[in-house]
Amino acid sequence: MRDLNQWLDEYNAAHQNPRNKTIHFYCVPLIAVTTVALLWLVPLPFVQANLGQLLLIFAMFFYGYLSAKLALGMLPFVLALVAGIMLYEKHIELAMWIPASIIWIVAWYFQFVGHKAEAQKPSFFTDILFLLIGPLWILGYGYDKLGINFRNL
Repeated sequence: MRDLNQWLDEYNAAHQNPRNKTIHFYCVPLIAVTTVALLWLVPLPFVQANLGQLLLIFAMFFYGYLSAKLALGMLPFVLALVAGIMLYEKHIELAMWIPASIIWIVAWYFQFVGHKAEAQKPSFFTDILFLLIGPLWILGYGYDKLGINFRNL
């Protein structure tokens, strides 16, 4: 399996166009949130859990395997995501799948617009795990801007 640097370098190589980068900085978080929200609505049989929770658990273990610093950096986002979903379910009557589906479709549309500008296929066409690398790529960019070295853990 690739290490963190290999994942991020390969992802970064497919995201050099400024327009595509800007689109990704907005749409990757939107897709992450809405994907979890949609999967949250799918209960797992025989346990008190759902596919959204399972995805988050898998993602956090994967992030921890790649980098403890990035996993810790993703933790507040994941906790806020879970809290947001729970608050939505408790306080908003509109079925969560409706706004989540609309946002998910629109965000994916823009992702493909960005990749057309990039003239490259999305990375997840080569490996589905790249869907989990997008959020790390954005967090890594933030760490770089703050001068935090995250690639050596």
